[in-house]
Amino acid sequence: MKTLFAFLLAASGLAAQTLVEIGTAADGLVIDLRYTTADNFFKTAFYPKHARALLRPATAAKLAQVQAELKSQGLSLKIWDAYRPLAVQRAMWKTLPDARFVADPAKGGRHNRGAAVDVTLVDAHGVELRMPTAHDDFSEKAGAHFKLVPPEVFKNREKLQQLMTRHGFTVYKSEWWHFDDADWERYEALDVPIAPQEAALRQKHLLLDTRVVQEALNARLILGTPQKHPANPLFQADKPWENSMNNLYPNVIWDEEAQLFKLWYKCVLADKEVIAQMDQPSTVHDVGWYLLYATSKDGIHWNKPELGIHKFDGSSANNIVARDCPNVGVFKDLHDADPARRYKLVSDVGLGKPQVRFSADGIHWGEVLTAHGFGAQNGDTHNNAFWDERSGKYLWFTKLYLGERLVSRFESEDFLHWKNNGLVLRSSLAEGRASQTYCMPVFRYGSIYLSFVMMYNVGSDRSVDCELAWSHDGLQWQRVAPGTPFIPRGSKGAYDSECIYAMAGPPILRDGKLMIFYGGDDFPHTGWKRHCLPCLATLRPDGFAGYTPVEAGKPSHVLTRTLRLTSEPVCITADVSSGGSLRVSAVTEQGAVLNEAETISTSSTDLPLKWKKGELKGSSARFRIELDHAVLYAISSGDLVQQELPPPENPLKAATRMIHPATTQTLSFDADAQGWKGVDQLEHHATGGVNGGGYIHASRSGRALPIAFSPAAAKESPLAGDWTQIIGGKGAEITCEIRSTKAGGSVMIELFANDIAQWQFETQTTFSPEWRKAAASLRYDWDDTEALAAGWKRAANSFSWSDTIQHIGKVVIVPSAAGAQESFDLDELNVSGSAR
Repeated sequence: MKTLFAFLLAASGLAAQTLVEIGTAADGLVIDLRYTTADNFFKTAFYPKHARALLRPATAAKLAQVQAELKSQGLSLKIWDAYRPLAVQRAMWKTLPDARFVADPAKGGRHNRGAAVDVTLVDAHGVELRMPTAHDDFSEKAGAHFKLVPPEVFKNREKLQQLMTRHGFTVYKSEWWHFDDADWERYEALDVPIAPQEAALRQKHLLLDTRVVQEALNARLILGTPQKHPANPLFQADKPWENSMNNLYPNVIWDEEAQLFKLWYKCVLADKEVIAQMDQPSTVHDVGWYLLYATSKDGIHWNKPELGIHKFDGSSANNIVARDCPNVGVFKDLHDADPARRYKLVSDVGLGKPQVRFSADGIHWGEVLTAHGFGAQNGDTHNNAFWDERSGKYLWFTKLYLGERLVSRFESEDFLHWKNNGLVLRSSLAEGRASQTYCMPVFRYGSIYLSFVMMYNVGSDRSVDCELAWSHDGLQWQRVAPGTPFIPRGSKGAYDSECIYAMAGPPILRDGKLMIFYGGDDFPHTGWKRHCLPCLATLRPDGFAGYTPVEAGKPSHVLTRTLRLTSEPVCITADVSSGGSLRVSAVTEQGAVLNEAETISTSSTDLPLKWKKGELKGSSARFRIELDHAVLYAISSGDLVQQELPPPENPLKAATRMIHPATTQTLSFDADAQGWKGVDQLEHHATGGVNGGGYIHASRSGRALPIAFSPAAAKESPLAGDWTQIIGGKGAEITCEIRSTKAGGSVMIELFANDIAQWQFETQTTFSPEWRKAAASLRYDWDDTEALAAGWKRAANSFSWSDTIQHIGKVVIVPSAAGAQESFDLDELNVSGSAR
């Protein structure tokens, strides 16, 4: 960790940050945050144990100057308090609602702005110099200029005050220890976490994280059960400009400063007569677009304020905050120190055309700016972005379209220039294109990332289901229960019977429940003219998914992987039915019991375990949790010792796998094209092949490549299916005869998983007017890395090598370079099983 001074010198972009940590022991600063303990005026610990001392960057720089001068004198500052979250201020006010002692949270104090410190002086050994009183002593002696103090105390107090004022602080007259940055009024009050990121990651492990569970005996993972609110839908499309609320794309936050729920939602103007009522009518994709805004004090009853920004039908008495901005994501960014960029908006006006805007209040938006770094196939979905403290970057999740809807991720440090992280989630091989990943709002929760994945059932009824997915790094994603909705659609005819589009932004914890807002639609995903209305579902904290017994009455337990131990207690979140229980044991890697906890017989959230043998000792442990009529959701401890995902199992590497007899499938093309097709055109010739028989001719005009491909269905092609069975052996040899009227370019062989995505191999054979043999070899049991090392290349949307081999669909022959060939001939394609 950098020292304070090194950090201040290195971080030339401090102005782009909201708060910085103000020091470490290496700087000589002594951090003693009194509100992490009960040693304070309230006799209550308001801060988490591992809270950081944070300040505004400019305030921290001033404090660094004070510390530098003190160090030259063999002294140091001790920090008793610095930035204080508004949530803590409200808790203090609730305990003591007296402005003489506690700043009113409705106004926000200097500490809430990150521009005030409570400090004293210590010597080289860390011993406090004598001062008039202790911290939080509100007697008259605590006054900054109280005179009846011993000479030594007066001298120490004067030294502190002179140093602080010389470097840009002002003295607070009633508290000798409190100093304000002279510029404190230019900052707004904030409510951001003060626990260190490392502690936040240690804090909670959801059991749905496959890294957490080592073993499950008679236990299975089940989805949580969000409860739909009886007031749904929360409001109607009852304004004349709410022509079609379409997919809604709700973006919801709880604003601590305003003490309000804020909702930004999508509106499409689908009717020409409604478009005509826009101020300066304009369309994108032949329809008009508005971003609408609503607020609520309780999340149930909503107000659509008359903002006076954009005119509709000649009047600005409406809740329109932006226009011409399809597919909007909005969030409040407490990371950015620039108040003009406090709120951020991401949208697009079509594939490859992403945009951003900034706002100080989420209502008045600045000019449209181009977001750089996106590909031509990105966008056209519910874009969502946020500041990710873990990576120290902004993340943006949007669509990648490669013949189907996929999810891609981008990252940025300045919100304008973005790096493409590529494909991060797609539908399964079994689903194919019938059910596609429509959009994926992402948020942090505990030690992982979670997301709501909208699955578009385009191959059936065009409904949209909301599923749940998770990731340990934001790049590798897994659906928790593929094919099973997390928020189920309602019964036929219900307000949310056809489509559900979950909120962007994390669920909001209020009154002991997580509030998950979503758009509910009783009309399928077709056409522009449909209303998707705001709805609410609630969930118990941590209750996204948990382990429960499969068969009641039989022993059931979950064994975690190894977790580090910290000074914090180990906590459990679980639901326990009447008469049920949870029994937790801490065990070694070898299974020896270190300690047992008292039995848990009631439902609880973050319940500290009480150990029968006293404090749990050691640096790490695994935990065995016995389940009896209970659901276990989360465990809080230290980091997972193994942070990476367990390697995926490759069933084709199993020593017990049956090796089927090797066979050969031959396509001679003598009688016909055997179901093969071409892009653009494919012709069958009855004579002139390698052996005098038939062959096929693929051609294509222009600069594009001619392509020849087999049918993807097993009933139409002897090559379609599981090659470990239909070809057999341990691997396969693929050969074919190729010729072209023009020499040049290599022969490429592609193997598709069904007809969706491919692995490709560039052979050593180049096209020639004479027949030439092209060949490729492979092993079935390769993992992806081994297949890549052997020269096979995967498409951006490919499935794993193992999945592809077991679900071969199309086999494709294509030249290597666009424009090199306009046509080619193909004959005698053989796939033979090999023993090696």
